[in-house]
Amino acid sequence: MMTLELAQMANNEELLEFYRSFPLEGLINIKIDRGRDFFKYFNLQSDQYLTYILRFNGKVCGTVSFIIEQVIIEGKPTLIAWARDLRIANERKAILSWSEHIQPVFEEIKKAFHVEYFFSTLNFSEEKALNTFIRPRTQKRNLPKYHLYRKFQLVSAHGFYPWARQSWPNLNIRRGSEKNAEAIVDYIIKSSANYSLTSCGKKEDLFDKLERWIGFDWSDFFVAYNHKNEIVGTLMSWTPAGIQDYLPMRYSFEAHNFRQFLKFANLLTWSRKLTKPYHRIKIESSLNFRTLNYIRVDHPDVFSSLLAASFHESKDNEFLLYFRDKKNIHLKAPRGWISAEQSYGLYCPVLANESTPDFLHPKFDNIADVETTRII
Repeated sequence: MMTLELAQMANNEELLEFYRSFPLEGLINIKIDRGRDFFKYFNLQSDQYLTYILRFNGKVCGTVSFIIEQVIIEGKPTLIAWARDLRIANERKAILSWSEHIQPVFEEIKKAFHVEYFFSTLNFSEEKALNTFIRPRTQKRNLPKYHLYRKFQLVSAHGFYPWARQSWPNLNIRRGSEKNAEAIVDYIIKSSANYSLTSCGKKEDLFDKLERWIGFDWSDFFVAYNHKNEIVGTLMSWTPAGIQDYLPMRYSFEAHNFRQFLKFANLLTWSRKLTKPYHRIKIESSLNFRTLNYIRVDHPDVFSSLLAASFHESKDNEFLLYFRDKKNIHLKAPRGWISAEQSYGLYCPVLANESTPDFLHPKFDNIADVETTRII
């Protein structure tokens, strides 16, 4: 018998075990390990979140989580729910049962939290997920329709060639501190004014959000100043290690070739190596990286200098990872950097009995604020 229930802390162990059993497929097949606390990662984004468990005869065969957050959409404060961590066992009964439950789940969340819209992300290399949610389907199935809102790139920076320009003479890069915390927050809020889906609307909200980052310190910020001692860029470097680890199980042919190139470039001190996959060494080792967040810059050269500073301050086995809206040209990987990209889609699922929101019209094309904790 299929049943759907809300997860509690008592379900932590079985959720961790079930979640680990579902590697994400793509250029790199990755198993995600949340250590000892399945729910800890959600706290980075909001204190309102919930997870549903689908069971068949008492056994977990599906999960999905929702994180409630207030953001700015086209200049209007809006309460939304991020749908993530969808995992369904590859069994016909589980898939069909989830199809029957998903509409009531969305309606329940909308009613309980007064959520206006839902958002979710999909990796364009995950063919099974795309076929399940995005491809045309029969109208008889009462499932939400996924509308593409934005396209964006997951960028990984692994090193740079000797001729790459890393810093600019008129910029001074300093680490953040409590003394300049107010100035950093003011700059981020000012720079986020024209962003869509940003949660950086009010100073007190941003301070509260930063306090959620586990292990956060103001020195995690890299701040760029111009010759007038004015802030012209910020970037926060943070590691999810120990909270959510990413274990490479197998590299695709393309990713394998890139890993081999990084090994060669590492001999020349140009880059850092990627973790060996499980299928080669039969040992589960995590990828070592730092995520870049709250990236706000006035010019691409500012971003290049901030990226170089954060790279030099990271460990010798770590690479850098960040997301950028495809329209945000300021955050393109700088020339001369050794980098890779994966394409993602930001979708707005709309219930079958609802009309398409106005903000999905192409005329609303503000850059979307895509932080790493919302996606990975």
